[in-house]
Amino acid sequence: MFAVLILCENMKTHYRAVCYQGYRSGQSLQQGNFPSREQVLEDLLILEKNFDAIRVYDSSKHTEDILAVIKEHNISLEVMLSMYMNAEERHKGVPEPGSDEAARFNKNISRNNELADKVIDIANMYPDIVCCISAGNEARSIWNYNVVSDKRIAELVQRIKQGVSIPVTYCEEWKSWVDDLPETSKVVDFLSIHIYPVWNHVKIGDAIERTIESYGKIQALYPDKKIVITEAGWPTQTDQKRIPLDEATVHNQTRYVSELMEWTKKVNTTVYIFEAFDEHWKGYSDPVDPEKNWGLYLDSRKKKV
Repeated sequence: MFAVLILCENMKTHYRAVCYQGYRSGQSLQQGNFPSREQVLEDLLILEKNFDAIRVYDSSKHTEDILAVIKEHNISLEVMLSMYMNAEERHKGVPEPGSDEAARFNKNISRNNELADKVIDIANMYPDIVCCISAGNEARSIWNYNVVSDKRIAELVQRIKQGVSIPVTYCEEWKSWVDDLPETSKVVDFLSIHIYPVWNHVKIGDAIERTIESYGKIQALYPDKKIVITEAGWPTQTDQKRIPLDEATVHNQTRYVSELMEWTKKVNTTVYIFEAFDEHWKGYSDPVDPEKNWGLYLDSRKKKV
């Protein structure tokens, strides 16, 4: 416990942090079509002007390129590194998997162990750039197929902690920290929570209040843990299926991010804004699908405001 407290006390509070993936039109992790290092450099030079830290989501070639470019060009950005989690089981209440799926789940246990070892190696290659590590992202969320148990997430957190000397966490929707992650909450060096008022039908006028309320609930449950918001943001377009047209606007995004950053400084915590650039590979084919339109910058790299 003493070592954990020291680690967290030594963590910088980044008042300007953002989630970053550099996939442009025609690029995606699924296709293995990664941004070039020249494109990554263009992105990082943009982000360096306005942010102190970025969060990445996996240990793919794209992440390795990001870290290499930061080092080569002496970019003043720290990085929250993450591992990708493959599905190890189904959600509760879902019928048992067939034999082929069960075999794949078992294979994914080994794959996830290997990915945990890989983020250890990457972090140790860039000790002056990587500030912390997440052992995964939203593997308990009901929408995600890549389900991993609380027990296994805790095991992966501990596996990573054994190989590094920086804080290790796990990123999940704030509600999951209430009662779905009892084992993981014990072993992470700090809690990483995601808050999206707009997905819960909260209008912009009430968004910051709901954000503060959600944060406060987790803070009350874990008074001895540092809490970082590793995703919070606002979309600028919508297909109107879950988010009304008049809510998904650039004006509302600017307002929410501004209010969020102002509150961040008051409570002395870090918020990683979701996200840096629009990513057209996400969601459905409709160009106004909200999943594609959370960026502070367009896919063209032009700022939205």
